[in-house]
Amino acid sequence: MEEKRIEGLWDCAYCGQVGIKARYDACTSCDRPRGIETVFYLPDDLDAATLTEEEKAKTTNGPDWLCEYCGSYNKCTATCCENCAGDKTESKYNYGMLHKLTGKLFRKKN
Repeated sequence: MEEKRIEGLWDCAYCGQVGIKARYDACTSCDRPRGIETVFYLPDDLDAATLTEEEKAKTTNGPDWLCEYCGSYNKCTATCCENCAGDKTESKYNYGMLHKLTGKLFRKKN
């Protein structure tokens, strides 16, 4: 069976924009960054949401990580913080760990 990779979605708490793809760390409407309180959900149509090979190449499987120094989220492939140049190896938490601690990881869209 072929393995599919599906990108989660999130909604902006500031302007109400819905269905923002997980690859975007800021709202595509108001440009406000998503925060730790952001809850991701899967799209209704999973077949239509399956990433193409081109989209897979632009995304990563690993979780974003939280900079210990400035609190910014960074892509899993970044070795230092894009905001303050803090070293990734000194960061204690990644996005998945923080959401497991809060109990908010994924939900079904109502």
